Amino acid sequence: MSQPPYPQQPSYTPAPLSPSDERMWGMFGHLSAIAASFFALPFLGPLIIFLVLKDRSGFVRGHTAEALNMTISFLVYQAVLTAVVTFLAIVTLGIGSALYALNGVLALVFLVFTILAAVAANRGQVYRYPLIFRLVR
Repeated sequence: MSQPPYPQQPSYTPAPLSPSDERMWGMFGHLSAIAASFFALPFLGPLIIFLVLKDRSGFVRGHTAEALNMTISFLVYQAVLTAVVTFLAIVTLGIGSALYALNGVLALVFLVFTILAAVAANRGQVYRYPLIFRLVR
């Protein structure tokens, strides 16, 4: 019998996270959305943590997936709101442009829910954002 042309590669199994690390990274999954929103990419922080740690902890996977779904939903809501307000501003000859302040209200709601989720993750609790699309599982 002949040897295979390449040596067998050892399989890599990521080590599970400790409970305190799970809580910390779950919290960072939510807070990274706030940090990344300063660069106009709020989904980037949760996405990076999700891709790096999803196989090491179901708790972190759940929280970062939830944060990622929240940021995607937030961007969709913000785009639709901006389009509707722009249409109303055009139709009302500029009077409807005062409704652009609703984008700030939407951002404030995003901030409050994200902080609540981060606190829940730090306590080791599961948190589900209301009114979001659950695209990532």
